[in-house]
Amino acid sequence: MNRLAKLLNSFALCCGFLLPAFLVSTLTAQDPEFSQDDLDFFENKIRPLLVEHCLECHGDDNKKLRGGLRLTSRADILRGGESGPAVDIDEPEESLLLSAIHFDEFEMPPKGKLSETQIQLFELWIKKGLPDPRSQSGNPETQPIDVETGKEFWSFQPIQRHAPPEPKTNAAWLRTDIDRFILRRLNEQGITPVKDADRASLLRRVHLVLTGLPPSEKEIQQFVTSSNELDADLDSVINRLLDSPRFGERWGRHWLDVTRFAESSGGGRSLMFPHAWRYRDYVIESFNNDKPFDQFIREQIAGDLLPADSHRERSNNLVATGFLALGPTNEWHLVMRNCLAAFGVSS
Repeated sequence: MNRLAKLLNSFALCCGFLLPAFLVSTLTAQDPEFSQDDLDFFENKIRPLLVEHCLECHGDDNKKLRGGLRLTSRADILRGGESGPAVDIDEPEESLLLSAIHFDEFEMPPKGKLSETQIQLFELWIKKGLPDPRSQSGNPETQPIDVETGKEFWSFQPIQRHAPPEPKTNAAWLRTDIDRFILRRLNEQGITPVKDADRASLLRRVHLVLTGLPPSEKEIQQFVTSSNELDADLDSVINRLLDSPRFGERWGRHWLDVTRFAESSGGGRSLMFPHAWRYRDYVIESFNNDKPFDQFIREQIAGDLLPADSHRERSNNLVATGFLALGPTNEWHLVMRNCLAAFGVSS
């Protein structure tokens, strides 16, 4: 990778994201010409090792692909995956691929460490400049991005108001316009609605959906024996559960999964994040306070730049930016070294 690509990649990593693959590949030097001896070395020594130990998880099968990394061509290897380029041509000994097969950070292959002879073959291959006669794979990330086609995706379309359909069959459970749309789709699929759930089943479903916890025996007894209208009792239960701290704990977990939240860096040299709980609690509190989603996103991406009316709000916004850093990552020392090197500072 040339100096400009390294500089941009280092800056991107400092900011918590990776450069788009197509930009990295554009900034990377073209494949050099390799001698026939070097190509024979790849065919006889390296390709068999890749096939046996690597391509099951890092081949062209999208369903089995791990870490976004493909080892199916020289271009794919230099492009790398979620952790950055797998090989550093300028500093071969710092390549993530070598770190992984040495079990320094990642541990690859996961079924067991390669022999010293096999590791030396990979080291020699990288020192030779990564000779590889394979053409670039069909990695979808390398395809041009069609912005206009992307704009047609359903979630980017303006919101439209649709008149509720008139039901073709009578249904006692129709209460809202949403019910009418549901009934129309059921009719289209030739599905007959099942009978209403009994009070105990309905209460259990509501509890599990909103808090992930079942109702107590006392709550079930009170709900089942109530003489009030079902809708009134159900509204009361839903409002109570929405006001419960358990609601944010239940639904905040989905967002924490999206952000790949973790309390350590993971890997062989796990670095603990002792204050990760602050971001976790921020997410839970946001759900419990019904924070607008656009504000929720804005705080996590640029909370340090947002105006604040109080010290508490300022601190809350800073905690939100944990979104950019928390999660399982194994190469923070490499990230920092690259950042320092990009500005001419020796580590």
